[in-house]
Amino acid sequence: MRPSLRPAAAIPATGARDRYVPAQLESVWRSRWRTARVFEASEPQTAEQRERKYYVLEMLPYPSGRIHMGHVRNYTIGDVFARFHRMRGAHVLHPMGWDAFGLPAENAAIERGRHPADWTRENIATMRAQLEPLGFSYDWSREIATCEPSYYRFGQLVFTRMLRSDLAYRKLANANYCARCATVLANEEVVENACWRCGGEVVQQAREQWFVRITKYADELLEGLDALSGRWPERVIHMQKNWIGRAEGIDVRFSLVEPEKGAPDGVDDELLVFTARAEHLREATAITVAPEHPLARAVAARNPEIAAFLAQAAKLAERARTQDPST
Repeated sequence: MRPSLRPAAAIPATGARDRYVPAQLESVWRSRWRTARVFEASEPQTAEQRERKYYVLEMLPYPSGRIHMGHVRNYTIGDVFARFHRMRGAHVLHPMGWDAFGLPAENAAIERGRHPADWTRENIATMRAQLEPLGFSYDWSREIATCEPSYYRFGQLVFTRMLRSDLAYRKLANANYCARCATVLANEEVVENACWRCGGEVVQQAREQWFVRITKYADELLEGLDALSGRWPERVIHMQKNWIGRAEGIDVRFSLVEPEKGAPDGVDDELLVFTARAEHLREATAITVAPEHPLARAVAARNPEIAAFLAQAAKLAERARTQDPST
């Protein structure tokens, strides 16, 4: 049990009884909370505590140097949840940490002539000092930073086990690439074909990348989504099903050229196409290939107009390239 926190005479007077001076009163209570360790989540001691555990985690902030009102809004909402369930008797774990890995930290440090590790840890100290006066009910004893070996070694452990089990593999695939940041970007990080961070041009590049064989568990994942119906928004469930991308169909091989003429240099004389609607094959009059397909590159090598089109397509992010122009 945590010590009782009854108001004490040690709280300094604030002048007029109807006057609230945050700098005086709140610092005293934060000190009392810290001394009493009221927000630390120890191991549940009773059956009721084990049964009424509640975990609250807002996304960890990126240590960019200063917090802003977006941080205040997000973490206030999470703190309301934590305090609400704590007041209802739940055994609440409300940790805090720092999403401190990635090229943004490295690039920012290079711009300032600093070592990324020093720059990141300095930012963490600054942002922690800014968050603490807000009085959020974090268990600071569990603070983590993703750049510390004590944290990322577990990610490495999981990855190496996935690699040994053939669940992680590498292959060449297209990616949104920002040359200025020297990094690939998710579709959500591309805004009007520009990098969300630096505003630089984003192009499509074929790069060696890591993949996870989620398709091996597609059926299990889809069954899990069905169980979430009514608990998750239907639009989110629909998005997840599209992301999993399970489809049933057949592979069809189309001959590209008359055998006696031969195929263009660098491409096969057949094109493998997957379709989930085999009944429509009779009406097929043309086949469209991606700009990065070997056939498109082979044709572009001897057709300047197609070459120009492929160069323009490479500057479009995946989302823009696949968007219906009528919408």
